[in-house]
Amino acid sequence: MRFMRPLAPYTVPALLALLATVTACSADSTTSAPLSEVNNALVNADVATVTVETLGQDVELMRGPGGTFGLGLAAARGNFECTNAGRDGLTISRICTYKDAAGNVQSAYDSLTTASVSVRASVEGTIARERVTMTVDRNAEFTVSGLVGQETKATWNGTGSGTISRVRTTEDGSTRQYDMTFTVKRDNVVIPVPRTATSWPISGTVTKKYTVVITGGPNDGKSVTREVVITFNGTSTPTATINGEPWELDLANRGRRKKP
Repeated sequence: MRFMRPLAPYTVPALLALLATVTACSADSTTSAPLSEVNNALVNADVATVTVETLGQDVELMRGPGGTFGLGLAAARGNFECTNAGRDGLTISRICTYKDAAGNVQSAYDSLTTASVSVRASVEGTIARERVTMTVDRNAEFTVSGLVGQETKATWNGTGSGTISRVRTTEDGSTRQYDMTFTVKRDNVVIPVPRTATSWPISGTVTKKYTVVITGGPNDGKSVTREVVITFNGTSTPTATINGEPWELDLANRGRRKKP
């Protein structure tokens, strides 16, 4: 399943046909009667959409490629901008702590002597992508190392958590709505330096664990869990699984491609 071009809606019959091959192994524990195979597949598709959006934001925050403004992070070598930023309905706040190779805190970033930077970031706001909306409130802790001297790559680690409320309106006017909470762990995500339009993470993993509560409809109040594991490979299409099932994501084109 591919998440490529944004804003391409599914018809309900097409989506049901597309997801008919998704097996029951995609399901996870629920707080009541299990979801049907089709509904489990729909939850997976929506979790993947949220993952593409938030993971793309994180790659930008880690100074990888992404949106036009890079969430305010400077791409130029010799600079590590840590200002606040706003874009696409989001407000991004950052606090940075710079340290030299001995672990001493520095008053400012130095392109030659700063060895690591700790970044505390928050992202809040509502994203609207035509038929998809989501309200985001999340926090992240990043630490980037390997910065001493004229570095050619940097390694990022960190954790985070947050909530996302989202509504996706389908082509026939019906809606699916969820309240999601999640945690995230970033392990040794390596990004080339300096930032370019193609400097996608070359290695490392991100693990996101979701609790998804369905609101409205026949499954109102049901809660399911999903674990998404992303392994970077130097392209905008890292490998990914949802509860162990392979999925295809594209960070360069956030959204979902309509299948033939």
